Amino acid sequence: MKKVLIHACCADCLIKMIESLKPQNSKRINFDIYFYNPNIHPRSEFLARLQAIKQVTKERDLKIIIANWSPKEYFSAVKTNSNPGRCNICWTLRLSKTASYASEHGYNAFTTTLLSSHYQNTAQILKICKNLARKFSLEIIAPTDLKKDLCTGGFYKQNFCGCCYSLVERYREKFSEDL
Repeated sequence: MKKVLIHACCADCLIKMIESLKPQNSKRINFDIYFYNPNIHPRSEFLARLQAIKQVTKERDLKIIIANWSPKEYFSAVKTNSNPGRCNICWTLRLSKTASYASEHGYNAFTTTLLSSHYQNTAQILKICKNLARKFSLEIIAPTDLKKDLCTGGFYKQNFCGCCYSLVERYREKFSEDL
């Protein structure tokens, strides 16, 4: 049986990823969820996303691994970089930790819900994943039919990637449209 670790950032993206992977799951794949997101701010946002992830994993009987929330780790990594450099650093930080955990705990492969998000550069994320897969001798699972438009409901949803920089960008967009 293949063991796959799915890095998850939010419940909406997790559901999209699970639905996208269902056809591939016929090969007897065991999925576990890894919630590592030191970039998510403020803490109330982190807790809201974690609660929604817990709801999804409970409903689908999936194991969840919750890594420490350490904003210091994130801010130390991105300290003076602007976007898109900051995003690349953030993706690499989170996916490196995911791939490392997968390698150390007997997983054969990993993937990330970032690949199903409207807010992310999926081509760049896939490139990072492939490099990490080689580094950690893992397979990267990239769904062939990403259901980015799948509408899910019944839990907390957000309109930004999670970091404080993205939140400020969303507010700027919102208020500039209202002017």
